[in-house]
Amino acid sequence: MNTLFSDVHWTNLLIIPGMLLGFTVHELGHSLVAYFLGDRSQVEHGNITLNPFKHISWLGAIAFILTGYFGWPKALQVDPKNLRRQYLDLFLVALSGPIASLTLSLIGLLLSIITASILVYFNNVPTDQVMALLFPLAPNLPLTFNLQALSIAFTGYIFISSFWLTFTSLLPFPGFDGFTIITSLFLYFKQNKAVSSASLTLTNPFALINQHERRNTVAELHFKIGTEFHNDKKYEDAIARYRDALRIDEHFGPAYINMGLAYLAKGNRKEALKAFRSATQYADDPKSKQTGWQQLHLLSEVSVADEDKAQASMASLGANPWTDTNLRPNWLNLGIGSGFFLFTAFVLYGYLFIRLAQFIGG
Repeated sequence: MNTLFSDVHWTNLLIIPGMLLGFTVHELGHSLVAYFLGDRSQVEHGNITLNPFKHISWLGAIAFILTGYFGWPKALQVDPKNLRRQYLDLFLVALSGPIASLTLSLIGLLLSIITASILVYFNNVPTDQVMALLFPLAPNLPLTFNLQALSIAFTGYIFISSFWLTFTSLLPFPGFDGFTIITSLFLYFKQNKAVSSASLTLTNPFALINQHERRNTVAELHFKIGTEFHNDKKYEDAIARYRDALRIDEHFGPAYINMGLAYLAKGNRKEALKAFRSATQYADDPKSKQTGWQQLHLLSEVSVADEDKAQASMASLGANPWTDTNLRPNWLNLGIGSGFFLFTAFVLYGYLFIRLAQFIGG
């Protein structure tokens, strides 16, 4: 027991900034690629964020700190059914995390080289002295949190943490990206082989399409046609199309919302209330549920005392279909957060360059 953690040094804690940054970049790589390939649930789960604590695996973080090289972020959460090309897209999503980590690792290495080069050039000191300062071996590790420790944390350890994260994430074990990459490729080629064999005997083209995809595609087709009727003020035709979509997929929330709006445009308050309540009960996406509650609240404020005024208010509420049905990330917050991060990095590295130059020069 005395030798179990004999090699653990307090400077292992200096890997925390690089580890948190690495986890965030790694998981953002997964989430953004999954989102753009059709998995809108990444927004619902709050995965498209710069908050590192949303991406951290506490067990993986502890392992990273203790060993200095082995750790893992939160496991990848993607359902192939949400992706357009299923297993091929899952392969791309799984691969995107290691690619993001490798890119960050190369950036960290570049920052370390630039820092060392600037110090060597402007202070006319040997390269070995600068490298020993930024990449000290065990006997020369700093004893306290000083300028050297700060420099190590934001140069070499940024590179090291992301490099090892890239390597460990590609391990072919369940829960790691490497396992998902291999599995998704196997299932993709297996699926293609099955489709090729089936195409020789099947005459129905829809039989080659996954049932989940077919159901959603047809439901969305009815929904889209319904919105076109809705925009043209052909409310009966629109309602019929929305009902067709719901017969195919009873959890298709946007169809409930638009059917309620079409009933409002027709002045049918009772059926509109029924449609909005159905959205809050049966919709399988939170945005439709939330919109259903909002519409119920708006409708509750329409006074029924003055029938003519109520009809005009309902017609106004339901005149246009609800088309903003896709969950979207908060791009503004993400942009502001990225800008703040880059500004902080600029200030931090500027400070490090100046202090290290003074330290070596003095």
